Formats: sequence, C-alpha cells, structure tokens
Amino acid sequence: MTYAHSETSRKVLRSLVPVICPPEAEPIADAIVDHMALTFGASPPVLQRALAAGLLAYDLGALPRYFRRAHTLSGDRAEAYFQSWEHGLTPLHVQLARALNQLMSLSCYEQPEMMEAVGYRPGPWMAEVTKKRLSVFADDVRKQDAQIVAADPLGPSRTTKKEVA
Repeated sequence: MTYAHSETSRKVLRSLVPVICPPEAEPIADAIVDHMALTFGASPPVLQRALAAGLLAYDLGALPRYFRRAHTLSGDRAEAYFQSWEHGLTPLHVQLARALNQLMSLSCYEQPEMMEAVGYRPGPWMAEVTKKRLSVFADDVRKQDAQIVAADPLGPSRTTKKEVA
C-alpha cells in the first residue's frame, strides 16, 4: 500500500515550508511536501501513523493560543508556534519538531531548483571520480570481478556417487 498524506497532514506540512525552508523554496512547496510523502512512505507503518498523529496534534495545538489551527497561521505567528514546539513542553514536542525540520530540509534540498540555487552539481564530480577510480583500481576491479563469477571452492563436489564407487 502506498503512503499518501492525509488532507490535514498535507496542509500542516505545506504551512511549514515558509517556516523551515528558505524563501526561495516557496514556489516549490508542493514538490517538497510530495517528496516528504515518499520519505514517510519508506517508513514502517507505525511510524507513519505516529507522524500523522503528531501533525494532527501540532495543528490542533495552536487552538488554545491562537484560536486557529496551525496550518492557518502565517508569518511571525507560524514561526513562533513552531519554535514553541522546537523548545517544547515535552520531549515529544521537541522530537516531532526536530524530525519535521530534518525531513523537510532534506526534501527541500533534494529539489533540483534548490540544488542549483546552492550550486550543488554532483553529476560531473561523480563522473570524474568514477573515471579516476576505474583507471587507478582497474586491476583490483578485474580481480574482484573474476572472484565473483568463479566457481565456489567450498561448493558441493562435482563428483557423483558412481564416480566414487
């Protein structure tokens, strides 16, 4: 079964993009939230449910202080509310805020637009290093390849019972 954010989770995560990510990320907020769904989907179901419950608690937790749900807060109020969780009343508040910050930051900087904005272009470097390593370690690579495809020296004997008798 494929993971998908609930409507509430999606709204909360979308509202956190301007709080956690740099201003340049605002136009790609939906892509960041979609990437987070992939990350959540790779987690065990119990963790997925815990994150969904945490996002709901975060959303509803703003009601007593702001008389609004967290996903409707913006600007300084959204920042202050998230900070109240980062320095939370309980370790659960702190851990959820930290997890959301880390996962959203990862999702943000996985976006091609953000990689380009910070000048992160790993492709050419990886090609250069691969070429260098293949030339420097070519003999070792060939030896390892031969070892991998060679017959198992500890495998079953190729002699049959008739040959033994």
